Amino acid sequence: MKIVHCIYGFNTGGAETMLIDIVNEQCKTADVILVVVNKSYDRSLLDKIDRSVRVVLLDRKPGGRSPFPILRFNILLARWRPDVIHCHQASLAPIIMPVWRNMVLTVHNVGIPPKWFHRYKRLFAISDAVCDEIIGHGYSNVTKVINGIDVDAIAMRGNELQHSPFRIVQVARLDKNQKGQDILIKAVASLKARGNDDIAVDFIGTGASLQELQTLAAKCGVESQIRFLGLRDRSYIYAHLKDYDLMCHPSRFEGFGLTVAEAVAARVPVAVSVGDGPFEIIGQGLFGRGFATEDAEACADAIAEIYDNYAATLQRVDAARRHVAENYSIRTTARAYLENYI
Repeated sequence: MKIVHCIYGFNTGGAETMLIDIVNEQCKTADVILVVVNKSYDRSLLDKIDRSVRVVLLDRKPGGRSPFPILRFNILLARWRPDVIHCHQASLAPIIMPVWRNMVLTVHNVGIPPKWFHRYKRLFAISDAVCDEIIGHGYSNVTKVINGIDVDAIAMRGNELQHSPFRIVQVARLDKNQKGQDILIKAVASLKARGNDDIAVDFIGTGASLQELQTLAAKCGVESQIRFLGLRDRSYIYAHLKDYDLMCHPSRFEGFGLTVAEAVAARVPVAVSVGDGPFEIIGQGLFGRGFATEDAEACADAIAEIYDNYAATLQRVDAARRHVAENYSIRTTARAYLENYI
């Protein structure tokens, strides 16, 4: 089988991380090509792709109107004659000639406009939340293929009790409107007002909200408890998740939440907003703590409960890790795509 994966840019993000794992797994049994349309990519991420995967960089200027990169793309497709064209953004449809009937799309998040969904033979949803939303738009050609991770590559936390200060991590793009970093900062301020300043938070990631979040931390009087570590590659994250006592992911909306699954695999307790993908990963609260979306006080309550009952919390981490290993394996994800392409 010949598979062409298409994406506009290839920078740090959940979809790109997922795509690296998918192509590296699929290339073991298929001829795999990755096309990056725009001149917007991280070479260090591309270097993580298996050498048997052909990587084609069209180098179109983002937002540019030159027809030549798109023309080249379609000429290449005609030359390759792939069995399937797997797109990772819905808006790729209009730049691919409609003669191709074997296009599929992975919908990587909730809230994706359905404008181009009709151009795809099959839609793949990465979680129940995404699947339900696609069906709500009136599309029945949807198959759920859950995101996966390499569980065995992630270093595991031991059984030691919490550190002092209690160490919390969030790994996400600094986009407060989706990822909710401001909610976590306000929760830390609430805990401090309640008398618990034994809390330290590391935000791993970069993004447009950095300055605003730094200002908020200072305004709330918790700047000494908050660190912004910037971008870290996956090797660093997989090695260091075990250093934390809790992952807190207070996203306002989220299709899946790959880093939540990774934290569970590291035997780190997690607390997430209810609804959408992260809450699904923890079995609707069976394997972690949920709290009301957009509610900083509810987030603070969840952290306080875990902090005050940490020994009991640790008793659930092995069952949580087994749950992730059984349900969110990258091998299962890659195989499911192959089985559902045609």
